[in-house]
Amino acid sequence: MKVTIEIDLPEGQDIPTSQDIARLTDPDWMASWWHISDIHECADGWEGDEDEHELTDKEAQKVLKLMDKYHDCEVGICWDVIYNWIEEVKSHRKEVA
Repeated sequence: MKVTIEIDLPEGQDIPTSQDIARLTDPDWMASWWHISDIHECADGWEGDEDEHELTDKEAQKVLKLMDKYHDCEVGICWDVIYNWIEEVKSHRKEVA
């Protein structure tokens, strides 16, 4: 069977490989997906000064990249891990300011 898939990618995003696409449709593979909206939701969940906890989209993308780069398969990715990476990005923001 032959299937044609059309994907509208954001500018600068790499084209998925045929192996990536095959994994998405293969029942023997599982993936966990996180979006910057998840990161924003997590950051907005803190109490206190709301402005301090807000992240830009670029900062939320940085959190996703750090989660991916330093993923620990024994811990996984959960809300606590996301909170920790948000804190890391926010502390870097304070150092730069």
